[in-house]
Amino acid sequence: MIIGPFVAEIVITFLAVAYLLQKYGNCRRHHILVTVNVFIAWYFAFIIVFILPLDVSSTAYRQCLVDNFHSPTTSSYVIPVTIANASEFGNTTSAEYNTTTTDYSVFHAFSSLNECVKPWSYVPEGVLQSLWRVVYWTAQTLTWIILPLMQSYSTAGDFTITGKLKTALVENCIYYGSYSLIFGTLLIYVIFQPNSSLDGSNLKVVCITASNTWGLFLLVLLEGYGLVEIPRNCWNTTKKGFMLNYLYFKASKLSAERCEAEEKVDDLLEEIMQISDTTSVNHPTRNYIDLILDKFPEEKKTSIQIRRSREDNRYSVDGISEKRLAKLHKKIIRAVHMYHRTQCQWNMLLEQVFHWEDVASNEGSRDR
Repeated sequence: MIIGPFVAEIVITFLAVAYLLQKYGNCRRHHILVTVNVFIAWYFAFIIVFILPLDVSSTAYRQCLVDNFHSPTTSSYVIPVTIANASEFGNTTSAEYNTTTTDYSVFHAFSSLNECVKPWSYVPEGVLQSLWRVVYWTAQTLTWIILPLMQSYSTAGDFTITGKLKTALVENCIYYGSYSLIFGTLLIYVIFQPNSSLDGSNLKVVCITASNTWGLFLLVLLEGYGLVEIPRNCWNTTKKGFMLNYLYFKASKLSAERCEAEEKVDDLLEEIMQISDTTSVNHPTRNYIDLILDKFPEEKKTSIQIRRSREDNRYSVDGISEKRLAKLHKKIIRAVHMYHRTQCQWNMLLEQVFHWEDVASNEGSRDR
């Protein structure tokens, strides 16, 4: 059993994914469950790319063996010897000729089997089948259950683990409930068809097919956009003056989005400050308010003086319930995320604008 290349690619892929996750992620800041799930998702995605050539070569070799084994040339055959053609065979009897032709067929079969060269990367069929089952069902679980729950959990405004999980489950139940309603309607239509024979095994196949169809639809949609956008950007970079004008237009649009994100963050900061000013230090929601204030960027917090000392007689029950704080916290999480996103896009766009401005200025310069 030659599985050296298979094991080597498994180990190399593991090390490559660990390096990429360490370089582009923040493992020290993120929770261990987040890091593990992201690592598994990346690892299985790379596994498909690296192991697929081994699967193709091994399958081609096995198919070659099957084709030669079941080929008509490998079966023994008997040519009957009659009086008319007995002179062509001399003193050879029918039984002797039967043995001769059978030996020739076996020799021809072995010569055909020798044409199927066993690849150096050959992997047994059972190993690959087990691997693909693990990759497929793990990817299904991550795609439809774990990762959506983690995404909803990270944007939930609740302050406890139980509350965040409850909010994540409710949001995903609403999301998948709409899909289940559409799927159930189509399934009922198929069941009541005259010639339909839908049992448990067929239902499993239908569910897997629906999931794969949705994945292929997204893949075609995203890859279709990329296959058009990437060559178009490469072509536009060759046009003089086009990229600079395009970046100016893009900067004006992004500047409006950035200003809108900043205004939304400022409005939410002002709202939470009003709640903070009317909440005493000993109030049960005081820790939650401080947690919300820590979510704002440092440049926003330093621009506004937040008074930490408060008196008990300034306590007000209005607007400081935990439920309202959870809703406000959720808005703040999304607003701050959008603020950081637009800020990062703005900085990257400025670098591109400065680069193309330098290119445009150097084109008319005599100093090369």
